[in-house]
Amino acid sequence: MTEAKSKEIIKSLTTTINNLNEEIALLREQVAYLTQKRYGKSSEQMPISGQTSLFEEDQTSEDDDLPRRRTRRDYYL
Repeated sequence: MTEAKSKEIIKSLTTTINNLNEEIALLREQVAYLTQKRYGKSSEQMPISGQTSLFEEDQTSEDDDLPRRRTRRDYYL
């Protein structure tokens, strides 16, 4: 193997290593962002506006402090 061929191989491998290091850095950023998005502080908060629950009920009864017992009619249409 000639010296020129060795330098060409080293240059090619160095370029490949640099490209892989950049890709690893981007992937680490994505993992950090998605982890924060999934498990971060805001994932446990309720939405401020809009619909808060699909099963939201009117609170017009007198026993607002007592939990309501669900019946079979509550689950079926």
